[in-house]
Amino acid sequence: MTPNMKAMFEPENLSNASPATVSRAGIIYVSDTELGWEPIVKSWLAKRDSAQATGLQPCFDKYVGRMLEFIRVNLRPVMYNETAGTVGTLLTLLNAILKKYEATHEQLSEAKLERMFLYCLTWSLGGLLSEKERPTFDAELRTFAANMPQREADTDTIFEFLVDESTGNWRHWNQCVPEWTYPHNEEKPKFSQLVIPTLDSVRYERLLSLVHSVNGASLLVGGPGTAKTTVINQFLGKFNSEAMVSKTITFSSLTTPQIFQVSIEGSVEKRQGRTYGPPGSKTMCVFIDDISMPAVNEWGDQVTNEIVRQLLEQGGMYGLEKPIGDMKFIVDTSYVAAMNAPGGGKNDVPNRLKRQFAIFNVPLPSVAAINGIFGKLVEGRFSPDLFSEAVVQVAHRLVPMTVTLWNRTQQKMLPTPAKFHYLFNMRELSKVFQGVMLAVRDRFSNKTPPGGQKPFGGAVTAPEGYLLGLWVHECRRVFADKLVSHEDKAWVDRAITDLCRQEFPPELCKQVRLLCILPLWQPVPKL
Repeated sequence: MTPNMKAMFEPENLSNASPATVSRAGIIYVSDTELGWEPIVKSWLAKRDSAQATGLQPCFDKYVGRMLEFIRVNLRPVMYNETAGTVGTLLTLLNAILKKYEATHEQLSEAKLERMFLYCLTWSLGGLLSEKERPTFDAELRTFAANMPQREADTDTIFEFLVDESTGNWRHWNQCVPEWTYPHNEEKPKFSQLVIPTLDSVRYERLLSLVHSVNGASLLVGGPGTAKTTVINQFLGKFNSEAMVSKTITFSSLTTPQIFQVSIEGSVEKRQGRTYGPPGSKTMCVFIDDISMPAVNEWGDQVTNEIVRQLLEQGGMYGLEKPIGDMKFIVDTSYVAAMNAPGGGKNDVPNRLKRQFAIFNVPLPSVAAINGIFGKLVEGRFSPDLFSEAVVQVAHRLVPMTVTLWNRTQQKMLPTPAKFHYLFNMRELSKVFQGVMLAVRDRFSNKTPPGGQKPFGGAVTAPEGYLLGLWVHECRRVFADKLVSHEDKAWVDRAITDLCRQEFPPELCKQVRLLCILPLWQPVPKL
């Protein structure tokens, strides 16, 4: 460095700074509480229409500070995010929801503007709250907010409502869920492609669309099996393929910055100078799955995510080929990502990267939502016009029985250092019903096939017994086969037996007794 050159560093902390570095640098500590979130909002309001800025300023003064403090003291988000990042998500959503009215120069009433602000506030400040803490957030907001939606059910919170674009009034998300029809003409439908829209999937698609409309980046956070990837793929699948392409990059612990950069550079072409973009003058949406998976080095850094941050923040990356060091700017590209909730051995992502995203937590579906998803599948597969009443009744009971078994297994079979894989999520439920769906329907049909009905095997004498036996087999395959000790496997067998005895008459249970063959070391449970 020459005498007229100076070096300035802006680290998040001094954890890796040596005493020699600290002694030779003038250090200025900037606290996040000195400036707070107000300057960010003021600079944003200064760029808005004067009428909108005048109407939104009281909303910021009334709600943001109080709710931020309430969340900090009383609630626990699934992932830490800086206050500036949370307020940035609020501003991104406001930009998106007000974009339509900027083009038409429509003047919004004070009540309508406040309802839109409350919707954005809910999914920004409360976007990282778990399902259990959302009612607490809603209850606090109702103590001083006048434009809250009226509950249609006792369990409803503000998270179950959106602002209707045409009327400006609150509307329940249930009214926005499209109808789904089972493909009756397919004997063996592709189970992985049967995507049933739910209240959760519809409202998260709406959030992704809002952020994407203002060229923002979205990040979905949640546990395994919460359908984060499915929601994003549904969102990407609704784009016009002639104008937009998508690219999926799945991170792992072995993903390096070079692998990511090569993947991005391989999807774009040179346009002009140092500007690159998707081929054919199209736009592109890059989906980064498991963005938190890259390894953390000995200094506590996720090097791979630093180049992701640079791409989102600066809009490009430095070239690895000659001439080395030239900046390559990537245009007409948007980004969306998904990751597991940090904790329990799962990595977090750097705060500087979080700031680039609008972050939303995706909780596990409620019991009602789970019953609705798999209930529609079973109802469509075993319709009354093709099967006897006894088969339909058995099929109807399989969904709550499976959910009950799943909940009991989750509570009983907890992960330990020796049984760290004892994790039971939505994927286990899907596997059970996937096996039931793949069964040939001729075995349960009320129409006798040519040549007569083949024997069912064992003590099974009726189609409904065959269906129940199939369900027992799938539950043992999914739950019991995952367990490592004889005692644990025997507990699952007893739980399945108890459920059968509670739901079905003894005559039907006896048909299942000899159908399911257990290992020789394990006694056959008595029904």
